[in-house]
Amino acid sequence: MSIWIIMNIVLNLLTLINSIVTILIFIFALSLIIVYHRRSRSVLVLLTGHTCSTLLISASMLASMATASLCSCMNIVLEQHGNTCWCVLRGFCIHGFLCALYDSYIVQATYRLCRVVFYRRKNLYSFPVYSLKVPIETLFRVVNISPVFLLRGDVIYLSSEYYCQTSFTNASAIVCIAIRRFLLPLLFISVIYVFLLKYLQKSNSSSSSTASYNECRHLKQNRRDLLVIRRLLIMLDVLILLGLPSAIFLVMFMASGHFVIVTYRTGRLFVSFSFVLLAYMLIRLTDPLKKSLRRHLKRNSTETTRRKSPSTSRISLRCL
Repeated sequence: MSIWIIMNIVLNLLTLINSIVTILIFIFALSLIIVYHRRSRSVLVLLTGHTCSTLLISASMLASMATASLCSCMNIVLEQHGNTCWCVLRGFCIHGFLCALYDSYIVQATYRLCRVVFYRRKNLYSFPVYSLKVPIETLFRVVNISPVFLLRGDVIYLSSEYYCQTSFTNASAIVCIAIRRFLLPLLFISVIYVFLLKYLQKSNSSSSSTASYNECRHLKQNRRDLLVIRRLLIMLDVLILLGLPSAIFLVMFMASGHFVIVTYRTGRLFVSFSFVLLAYMLIRLTDPLKKSLRRHLKRNSTETTRRKSPSTSRISLRCL
């Protein structure tokens, strides 16, 4: 077995493992939301569930692509990974749901902007508004990119990868992906969070000792939001990391005309690592989800202690 084949197997295997880990984490996270927050009217929980679902679907698509490529490296050809309508649809869906993923973070940033800056206008960040906004936004984000890929036929079967995707040599489509899927969402998210960071720092520094009860309460909330937003800026780095390798390979290809043969596999690997980091950070930075996890672990430890206690008492009685 050549070094090239071994390298391909390792890259695809790591991508598949990361994707499976991401899928398991988000299934667990969605289970926590269903068990502990199914009757909740918290917008934050709703948006977290939306991001979890989008990441779960994206990770599933990525796992399917990694499986197809891994099988091809081992000379195993699966019929469902051939040049079929499902193959093209799956290639389109990975673009659509990654767009929805980035845009879900725009929705979260917009929610925090309305809650912090326009906190007196509660209708701007109410649960009914976002319960309608989230599904409409997801459908729009998945559909609005379809003319670029479905009508123009930019998603094609890549015989070297054994799945359907946009060819890296299709410069116009790749540039469209880079702008629509990465640059614009990252620009919006960065502008909102940098503005919020400066706004919160200014409001905290100018707080007076004669503030009313509601204003004091709002200032405490602002201090918590300031801490969260500083952490969210780290998450922004992860979102940048998600598309960074593809951007580097694109610049190399446009500058030299040379296509690096591991472009697709390396890009998928970095996306899979980013998914795992986003999964961890989503639970770490979402207070309701973090509290539910602690509650779940505490309940499990309590049940384990209760199961052990009868056996311990029986042993002590026998000793007596």
